[in-house]
Amino acid sequence: MPWCAPCSRFFNPGSVGSDGVCPDCGGDLTPDQTVEDPSGEDGSELETSGRGKVPWHFWVGVVAMVVYLSWRLIQGIIWLVH
Repeated sequence: MPWCAPCSRFFNPGSVGSDGVCPDCGGDLTPDQTVEDPSGEDGSELETSGRGKVPWHFWVGVVAMVVYLSWRLIQGIIWLVH
């Protein structure tokens, strides 16, 4: 985990830029305090739009919600017709 000593806090690896500085105070994070991307990449691709990657389980929840709401819409239409 990236750690900033002046701020006394941990940062998500996706929230720290490829330059290795603290986003709050601009202090340097030493290389031994940073963690590489678990996929084996160097991390420069993580910070392309200013946000990290969305976890896979978020998309599973989105799909489940769409399926559920679609089914409820079908039930509502059937209820209105009968």
